[in-house]
Amino acid sequence: MENQYFNEALHNFVQDFAYGGAIRHLADLGYDTDRIIREYHYPLSRDTIDKIVKEHLKEKGRSAGR
Repeated sequence: MENQYFNEALHNFVQDFAYGGAIRHLADLGYDTDRIIREYHYPLSRDTIDKIVKEHLKEKGRSAGR
């Protein structure tokens, strides 16, 4: 069980490191999940890309309100 938790955390970290920054940058440029999927062929599920975009925009909205 502990090994499974570690492997999942490592997998999420690697995905974010490899693709998260680029996806957040594209979201800042106004790209939505559909456009990112259509124009870039990241080996991530739609749910993963959508989660990165939504969390980034939510966090960005919090930062702007400070």
